[in-house]
Amino acid sequence: MKKNKKIFICCTEQSGENIAYNICKRLQKHEFTIDGVGGKLSEEFFSIKYFDISIFKSLGLIEILLSIPKFIKIINFLFLKILENQYDLVILIDSPDFNYQLAKKLKKNNFKNKVIQIVAPTVWAWREGRAKKFALVYDEILTLFKFEKKYFEKYGLKTTFIGHPISLMESNTIEINNEKKLIAFLFGSRDNEISKLYPYFKIIHDYLIYNNLNQYELFIPTLPHLKNKIVKLTKDWKLKIIISDDLKENENFYKKVFVSVTCSGTATLEISKRMIPQIVIYKLNFITFFLFSFLIRIRFANILNILNKKMIITEVVNNKLNKKNLIFAFNKLITDKSFRENQIQQVKKSIPEIESFSNPYDICEERIRELISKAI
Repeated sequence: MKKNKKIFICCTEQSGENIAYNICKRLQKHEFTIDGVGGKLSEEFFSIKYFDISIFKSLGLIEILLSIPKFIKIINFLFLKILENQYDLVILIDSPDFNYQLAKKLKKNNFKNKVIQIVAPTVWAWREGRAKKFALVYDEILTLFKFEKKYFEKYGLKTTFIGHPISLMESNTIEINNEKKLIAFLFGSRDNEISKLYPYFKIIHDYLIYNNLNQYELFIPTLPHLKNKIVKLTKDWKLKIIISDDLKENENFYKKVFVSVTCSGTATLEISKRMIPQIVIYKLNFITFFLFSFLIRIRFANILNILNKKMIITEVVNNKLNKKNLIFAFNKLITDKSFRENQIQQVKKSIPEIESFSNPYDICEERIRELISKAI
């Protein structure tokens, strides 16, 4: 009798959840049993869901350190479940520090089947030594950016470039429309990101009110589990606000967006692909930022700025994120037409560098099928 192959997937944050969902959707036609850790999207494909991504709320170094006891318990639990069920393939997505510890524990205890990582750690930005460590515990790594391959292949880790998921997004070919009246606020995909960045979004809201820029409306796309928090935080705002967690509906709203204020992360690439002018904001815990400042080797947070080695998308982040700098950057964004057009022209040149000619999820499906066919 043919054995039904079993896959374990571990995904602990929203950017990884989108990848997990699209992979699971493709794998279901192969009648694999899928268990693991994920969110509301991917769980429909799981036979057993061990944990939800909502319990993984850590962001900076300090928050992670405080959560270590909890994470150790989760890793030990998942490790035992993987051994108990003898999964034919273990797929770990994003969350490199958490997933590395799980992969390391499996390797140390002679787990026989393949363990792969989808989304590489940013070894090109800091802690390059992680590439060597990854090579010791993983059988393969699937990367979103082509330039990442060299960091892992030099240590003998099989590396497959799949391309960034924004490859699948339709690019907005419409020229910048200065008559659009929606301003997008992207708060982030984590609860603590919203808490940290809310005061700065409020600064911009109050700036618009103070300057009688009432012709603008605010569009805040978010996730279902975060919507109520944002509704409560913004209930006293005076501008008209659209808060939406409907992905299809959001695409219609994006077509009416003039500019965006975006939390640093995957969302900045998605806004760029839509050809919407933006500024990027972010705020790490002060101690986390202080410690990271000695370790990080890059000047920028946004991947397009990193690839261009210059600021094509304005970043107002960490110790530079204050009222004065934020208002200056936002005012330039909404008042300077040439500034907006120049940003979009440079974005158009840069986006192809991170896209794949193939569907990233099709590449994942193919590699997973090949790996699982060789399982013991």
